[in-house]
Amino acid sequence: MRESLYQITTLISVGCGLSLGFLLKLRLHPSLHQLHWIYTPGEIFLNILQIFAVPLIVTSVIAGVTQLNNQMSKKAAIFTGLYICGTTFLSVAIGMTLVLIAKPGEGQDLTSNEKLEVPPFSLHLVLQDLLRLSFDSHRNMFPESFLQAFYEQYKTELIHVKRGESVHISQNDTEMQLAGTYIAGPNMMGLIIWSFVIGILLNRAGHKAKTTVEAIHCLNNAIKIIFQWILWYLPIGVLFLVVHQVLEINDWAGLIKLGKLSGLIILGLVIQAFCVLPGIYFIILRMNPYVIFRKVSKALTTAFIIASSAATLPITLQCCEEKVHVNGRLCRLMLPIATTVNMNGTAVYLVIAAVFVAQINNIVLDVGEIISISLTVCIVSFGTAAIPVSGAMTTLLVLTSSGLPAEDAYILLVMEWLIDHFATTLNVLGDCFGVAVINHLCRDELTAYEEEYVCAIREAENDLLCLEPDDQHIPPASCTPSGSVSP
Repeated sequence: MRESLYQITTLISVGCGLSLGFLLKLRLHPSLHQLHWIYTPGEIFLNILQIFAVPLIVTSVIAGVTQLNNQMSKKAAIFTGLYICGTTFLSVAIGMTLVLIAKPGEGQDLTSNEKLEVPPFSLHLVLQDLLRLSFDSHRNMFPESFLQAFYEQYKTELIHVKRGESVHISQNDTEMQLAGTYIAGPNMMGLIIWSFVIGILLNRAGHKAKTTVEAIHCLNNAIKIIFQWILWYLPIGVLFLVVHQVLEINDWAGLIKLGKLSGLIILGLVIQAFCVLPGIYFIILRMNPYVIFRKVSKALTTAFIIASSAATLPITLQCCEEKVHVNGRLCRLMLPIATTVNMNGTAVYLVIAAVFVAQINNIVLDVGEIISISLTVCIVSFGTAAIPVSGAMTTLLVLTSSGLPAEDAYILLVMEWLIDHFATTLNVLGDCFGVAVINHLCRDELTAYEEEYVCAIREAENDLLCLEPDDQHIPPASCTPSGSVSP
């Protein structure tokens, strides 16, 4: 009853937000200052979620690793990596196939009249650029400080330099170049990796680290309880977020022009959500995959509304443990990792957007260029931040790394706010299917580990029981005859 009430009030908030947003836009035309005040209640909600989302991910990973032995953790990590890489590859393949067949960018007059100088498209140059970006990313995988990773990350951004100082895309007398710098925002890649390492080290420490492990588990449970309180504020936050998004849309004509592209992206997301992911689940488990949609509907609804898979993580954990009946230890280990790395919806969006930009600039892509774009999207999607509206900078990075006109990425901003909600929903759905599949693959090991864990507890209880006095054989001191010595 409580879950139904939660979903009903959230959907009512969405409807009220759309109606109120259109009414204010048509009648009052709010100023920028008024827009800021409208956005404030929603911003407060998102900020509160961000405050607790990062500690929840860290404590969940450490708790998940410490509750499994090292061999089991390694096996789950291998299956998780194979699942994420496989589904990401399929997402990119679906998006590339659809955009090459439909060709939504051909005949679109969306770019400026000035022609851009596009450098030669070469696969080995793209691979070199990707390697350079990978070397830069060592600052995220191996942060200088674990505490720094909670609030700051290393990110590659676009800068303008004078012509002749770069070999990248040019416009007028300046050219675009990639440069790395520290920016505000949690470094999820570094936090996930080092939380996993800390969990393994605590496992190796054994009984000596028992107090530390118990403290981490208590903190993880406390954060989950706090999230349950926060989510009751969700309908209010959603109402103001939806109103603000409607009021911020100015280029309705551009949105209509990009309707074909939006429809194609949504079609790719639907194919991945209703065909590919359920197909993988059915092939491995031989069970009806569509019951998963009903069981995780609460998480999918939340992901669609707030467009953040990281903020949806507490609800995803709850649905997978209570509804899908996935082992709790495996959930706490895998879901935070998948939330950070597994971006099926984002991969579909990025590959279609990149080829769309090439089509509106009348750039004919050959096989090598198609492979290079696909490879770029696969690598970039692994490091995409699990926060709302992060696709703009990611699209710029893909376009620049692939040698495409990055200046035309602004066209996608018109419809990105809408696509981001659908893509995030698919990201969360992929995480739910993945944890269910891996729970099945590791079922025997998990069962054996549970039995071993229960036996260890019983042995400890028996050892403690042996220390208690037996009234039938050892009489109490008060009953000992006077003058005699108790044995």
